[in-house]
Amino acid sequence: MTLDEVYKRLALTDDCLIKVHGNSNWKNRVSFPSRVFRLLETNDLLNKLDAFFCFNNKPLILFFNEPEDKAALHKAIWNFNESPIAIIIENNAVEIYNGFCLDENEKLLTHIGSEDKLDDFKYFELVTGKTWEVYQDNVNHKNRVDYKLLENITSAQNLLKRQGLTQSLANILIGKIIFYRYLIDRKVRLNYNGKEWWTNEDLCECLSQRDMFFAFVRRIEDRDTGFNGDMFKIQPEDYDNITQGELDILIRLLRSEDLASGQQSLFDMYDFSILPIEFISNVYEKFIGKENQDKESAYYTPTFLVDYIVSETVEKKLQEDEDNFDCRILDPSCGSGIFLVESLRRIIEKYIKVNGITDTNTDSFRQDIKELVYNNIYGIDKDYDAIQVAIFSIYLTLLDYQEPADIEQFKFPNLYGKNLICSDTFDVENEELKALENKKLHFDYIIGNPPWKRGGIKKGSLCETYLKQQNYFDKVGNRELAQAFVFRSLDFTDKDTKCALVLASKIFYNIDSKKFRAQILESLIINQVFELASVRRDVFNKSNDKAIAPACILFYKNANGESTDNNIIKHIALKKSRFFSLFKIFSLTRNDIQEIQQNRLKKDDWLWKVLVYGSYLDYIFIKRLKNLPMISHVPGFVIPKHGIKIKDGKKKVDVSALYDWEYTKPGNVSPFHIFRESKKWKRKEVGFARKNENGEIDIDMYRGPVLLIKKGTSNCLMKTAAISYDDTIYSDTFAGIKIATTEQIQVLRNILGILNSKFFAYYNLLTFSSSGIEREQTFDEENSTLPYCEGLDECVLLIETLYNQLYSNILEKETIKQQIDNQREVLESRILELLNCSDIERDLIDYAINISIPLATNARGSEKVCAMINKSDSSLYEYAHAYIQRYANSFNRNGKRFIAEIHYSSHIIGMLFKIIDEKDYQNDIVLIDENNALLLSLLIKLSSQQITDQLFVQKDIRGFNKDSFYIFKPNERRLWHSAIAHLDVNEFDDAMLKVGRDK
Repeated sequence: MTLDEVYKRLALTDDCLIKVHGNSNWKNRVSFPSRVFRLLETNDLLNKLDAFFCFNNKPLILFFNEPEDKAALHKAIWNFNESPIAIIIENNAVEIYNGFCLDENEKLLTHIGSEDKLDDFKYFELVTGKTWEVYQDNVNHKNRVDYKLLENITSAQNLLKRQGLTQSLANILIGKIIFYRYLIDRKVRLNYNGKEWWTNEDLCECLSQRDMFFAFVRRIEDRDTGFNGDMFKIQPEDYDNITQGELDILIRLLRSEDLASGQQSLFDMYDFSILPIEFISNVYEKFIGKENQDKESAYYTPTFLVDYIVSETVEKKLQEDEDNFDCRILDPSCGSGIFLVESLRRIIEKYIKVNGITDTNTDSFRQDIKELVYNNIYGIDKDYDAIQVAIFSIYLTLLDYQEPADIEQFKFPNLYGKNLICSDTFDVENEELKALENKKLHFDYIIGNPPWKRGGIKKGSLCETYLKQQNYFDKVGNRELAQAFVFRSLDFTDKDTKCALVLASKIFYNIDSKKFRAQILESLIINQVFELASVRRDVFNKSNDKAIAPACILFYKNANGESTDNNIIKHIALKKSRFFSLFKIFSLTRNDIQEIQQNRLKKDDWLWKVLVYGSYLDYIFIKRLKNLPMISHVPGFVIPKHGIKIKDGKKKVDVSALYDWEYTKPGNVSPFHIFRESKKWKRKEVGFARKNENGEIDIDMYRGPVLLIKKGTSNCLMKTAAISYDDTIYSDTFAGIKIATTEQIQVLRNILGILNSKFFAYYNLLTFSSSGIEREQTFDEENSTLPYCEGLDECVLLIETLYNQLYSNILEKETIKQQIDNQREVLESRILELLNCSDIERDLIDYAINISIPLATNARGSEKVCAMINKSDSSLYEYAHAYIQRYANSFNRNGKRFIAEIHYSSHIIGMLFKIIDEKDYQNDIVLIDENNALLLSLLIKLSSQQITDQLFVQKDIRGFNKDSFYIFKPNERRLWHSAIAHLDVNEFDDAMLKVGRDK
């Protein structure tokens, strides 16, 4: 079988298949990082590539034909670390390999299958994610080269520390070993100890003789004989602390020997000349150590976030002016320097293009690229090891633009203390920082990922002093460090400087950060918010210390006193998808991208949350609900009080007055019901218990009736609440709501009904600070803002009665369960009636319950949200019916009828709306069953757009013809809900009105 036959079998067309072999123009069709271009062009093995399947600028499948050295090619693909699949023709047979996983025994890529597996990699299987459903275990990040390498480095680092070395000195030694291996793998002439070109074994031999190794270190660092520079410097006093025992550990690392029980090094399989840039960032994660990482919340920045920020900032500036290659940036918390490195790459590439550089082996080129660093790249970090890794990253970047034979002549620029400053960013007295604040040194961009640590602003710290001096201290919520960095960044700006920082999403929703939001809305012109809270489990999932962290990117500039009211903010809320989880490919719908006037956020702080999970229709709905009476406005409502906290440090509170009371355990409370098991309270001391105004234990808060509300929520974001009609002790897991008089028991039942409803889940997702952002919980202040519905008490009482019967009448259990379910549906309907919800508002609630919430919480069954819709599914007809409702009255006249054609296939669904002769069709909605190829060809005829990426990454294509209009989307349940139909119809309305105005 030939590769051309494979391409035909997989239905890969020229739209998505990039032919490399014999095609000098292939680079013009993709937009890869420069590192990827360099490797595919210059690596002796990767440049034998015949073609690759490209999806959203990701080379997901590599195709090779009859490689001469199979083992070497497999090693190169694994180190390339970009492509999950390699399809290779070997002896005229098809072999499919996992590009991310190396068989440690065979030293070859893991074999997936042969020709019999090809159908799994057909075009539609790839772009709809079906392939990755089948092979998701194969592309697990723990098999990838960077992850394996960091496992080895961690083991070596731990052994070095056990030998007595400090963390910093252990890091320096490992950093040097990586650099030397880089030189060896790039075939740089070292010309030492009688050998010009070294091997891994030569480096091991050198390490085996302590004095020889130290002499080699000094030679490499020397300005005349080596590279000069200031990375990973061993201080003179530290040489005596390094014994042969530590060097022997490095030899074991390099020789791929066991470093720890069950942990074999794979250094013989690593090729540092194909070093992934993400590796450098991961090195930093290991180098700063887990202790410092937890202390500062200084997690590494994933490459996809760096690429997005740099493409939205540095790259845009370089593209705007075709003759300019300078772009001065500052990272105020640079860490490993990944933002600096990616920016520098683009600057150097632009310099080469502008100047038409073809020969990089000149003194002028070497000096010019060093000047590009001096003039454009600046970073600050208080961690010395971080600065060392940042310098190392920049040096390797510079060497990437030198041929191996030229590298030995390269002298590194001295960056420490000049461009890379080791200092607390808030040290306003630091002379090096003062120089950066000098407005004569114009920064085009300030970009980075500052530490997020809640409570990170320590008392007496330089940061606290700075905030107080600048009158920002009361504007920072929860003493969160990242918020302080937003304010500090402004000191380095002038009127044209733009900023982009990765921040914790929580700052836009937390109750305690309202003043921060108010301040930035007044003092910053916010250009864009890129919100990743809904994919928080996947942002840092490839970190060696996996973190679930809600992240966002804030793009802004200093308003400098200018009014910000009319500024338009672009808000992008990325949603969960298989492509993002596995490959960090952004998969967006039009409704994920919204624009909002800045003063709207000033007026309605809750709108931040609506932008993440809702639309302008939700905004209108919530706005209406906010004008209704709230629970907290109910006469007789008493502020919720939390129960006993059993432990609170070393505090001891006497609660003997409550001894032998009935105790309600958290596990015994379910919606509408408390299971009683005669559990008695037997503690006389606790950590915390609320007291009354007389300083005594507040016994009244435990007297029934009391409405108990759990702090957390279920995965469907509904509350768990029930009324205890008896006196009972409860823990701080619950907040208890009392009423002024027992005659007002119906008030508690009304509140209980709304708390245990699906409407609560909707309101929670769209307005509350934590659910869908960080963890599934709500706060008393938020619960009290729910609209109060009077008239639910009888329905709630019936549900409570049924639950009591359920636990006392085992024989009729199933019957009673069905009655409870029926009655809860009655309750849900009653709430919507009392709130006067329109059909559109009911659809919005249904979309939140069945689509948004499962995706936001990763609940069981969430995969069904993106599953294929059956052609008979009612949701398709409900979607189409929204258009019929909107347009039929306008077009059904003079013998004409407005109809919807549903063109259905397993992977794509298209809807064609048109006006026809009334006699031609009997029905308003017509289903046309087609296969994927026919439907795709129909779309190509209708649309002049490039469809591959737009359809499957941007999720829809829509447009107008002479007598019709159309919309095509992937066959995914979440895209064809009636709530989305209302939004899509409105967009078509706007487009039609615009056309009318233009005419």
